[in-house]
Order: sequence, then structure tokens, then C-alpha cells
Amino acid sequence: MTTPAPAWDPQNYFRAWEHTVDGWADLGEELRNVERVSRGRHLVWRGVHNDSYGLLSSAYRRLKDRDGGVPSETRMRELESGLLAVARSTWPDRGGSALETLAHIQHYGGPTRLIDVSHSAMIAVFFATEQKFDGRTHKPLPDVDGRVFAFQSQDRTIELDAKWGSRELPWSNWAREENGWETELPFVWNPPAALNERIIAQKGAFLVGGVPSLPHGQNSRYRMPGAWQHGNMKTMPARNVREVTSVSVFLKSLDQRTSLKSQAAYTLRIAASAKPEIRKQLFEEHGLHHGSMYPDLFGLATHGADLTEID
Repeated sequence: MTTPAPAWDPQNYFRAWEHTVDGWADLGEELRNVERVSRGRHLVWRGVHNDSYGLLSSAYRRLKDRDGGVPSETRMRELESGLLAVARSTWPDRGGSALETLAHIQHYGGPTRLIDVSHSAMIAVFFATEQKFDGRTHKPLPDVDGRVFAFQSQDRTIELDAKWGSRELPWSNWAREENGWETELPFVWNPPAALNERIIAQKGAFLVGGVPSLPHGQNSRYRMPGAWQHGNMKTMPARNVREVTSVSVFLKSLDQRTSLKSQAAYTLRIAASAKPEIRKQLFEEHGLHHGSMYPDLFGLATHGADLTEID
């Protein structure tokens, strides 16, 4: 009798690689374990408040909803080229590189392929445990399980040099394997701190990468631990990979040290029951709260109202 194939949705896929955080003390132990298994790699971190979310950029989600299916790399480039054209014609052209223009659009909630990350694990944990509010009543919503990702950044960090600081999209004509654009871990860009206040407050950076492409024989990186036992689906099909993530990932086990030759990413799930305690400790020990993470007036307008009790 054939064992049923695994479900490839984000929760099930990421859960196969995760450790679960059940409290503040447990969080410290798990973060130290990530440091241990990563062999001291420099990591950037991303926190999402719901563990059912995929690792999807805002532009990818926008096109996925609009088109009724996951977008291609060509479709993503079409959107980006259109955004840049509008930014430099209909709106005043403020100069700067294509990446800087996309970062401004991202900051104000527009669709880009950039994925926000932080150089601070605790800041990522803040976003994974952040109290969410009902958009109509502004009352706190019940907590759900959250998720933290960590990505290796060495050898993938970029600067606004002649290659990356151009007015046009650096990747506009790249083939899928050129610079590992669609096949390796995303690049990490540390934007200028002057770009906006949140960059400093959030120790922010961006993941920049192409829609995952799986050349023959390379989709083994998306095999779940133990998936070979299922027989009829040993590796994750490309179409399912693109439902879960808009950039390539190389998830590694948290139960053994990662080979130095391998690119690496890791994930932790934070239990909903642990969030109140973690929020309290983040505030008391690290000074992390809505005001410190969203220090600009835009942050006050969008988040401050939720924190005010209205009769």
C-alpha cells in the first residue's frame, strides 16, 4: 500500500523543517541552536505573524491574486518595469537607482519583489509575535502560530555599485541561472539608512531574488525530511514550490550542523500560546514595541490608533 504523498502547503512544508518555540526561555535555546547548526554563518531574519503564510513578496501575491495563478519571472519583470516607468513619468522623478525606487514603493505598501528582513533575530521575533488588530473594530485579534526564517547572507550581499545601482532593473535581461538569480538563495541588500527611519529602527535589509527555477536534478533541495518514505513523491514539484515561496530556499535541518559547502536557511514556529510572554519580554528586555519599530508618522497613523482604547 502506497503511503499518501505529503501536503505541500506552507504550513506542512515548513513544519517538516522547523523547531517549535513554546516560551521565552525556549526561544533563547532555539536561537542558540540555529547559531550552532549554522556554524556561525551570518544570517538575516524574517518574522511573519501567521505560520500558514508562504514566503511570498508583495508583488508576487498581487500578481497571484490578479492572474489566478503563480506569476512567472517574466510577469514579475513586467510589473517592475511598469512601476519604474510610472515613478519616473507620472510622479516626480527623484532620481536614484531602480532598487532605491522599489524600496520606497515597498515602504509605503506598494507591490515589489523585495522581501523585508532584519539583521536582528529579536526584531524578526517581534514581527512574528506582533499583536494584530481587527481593521474595523481595532480590537486585538486572537494570536495564531507565527514563524521566523533565517537566511545565510554571506556571498549573497549586494551593494549599489555599477551592477546593482543602475537606473534600470539589474536583472532585466538575466537568464535563470545567471548569478544564481532563480536557482540560488536570494541576494541580501542593505539599503542606505537615510532611505527612511524604519531601516535604522528595524536593522532592515531586503531579500532580492528571482522566481524559483528548478533545473533538472536540483529540486531535491525541496525534499521534506523523510519524504523518500512516501515513494510516489520524493521531491516537491516545481508548481508547488512556487505556491510556497517566491524566492529559492535551501531549508536545513535544525537537528544537525549544516555543511559548510551548502547554502542554508532555517525556520522556527512560534506557538500562539507563547506570544504574550514573548511580547512582554521583548518590550522589557529589548525595548521592542510598535513605537520603536514604526517610528515615523506613517507608523503612528497606521499603528498608533490600534493601541488607543476607544469607547
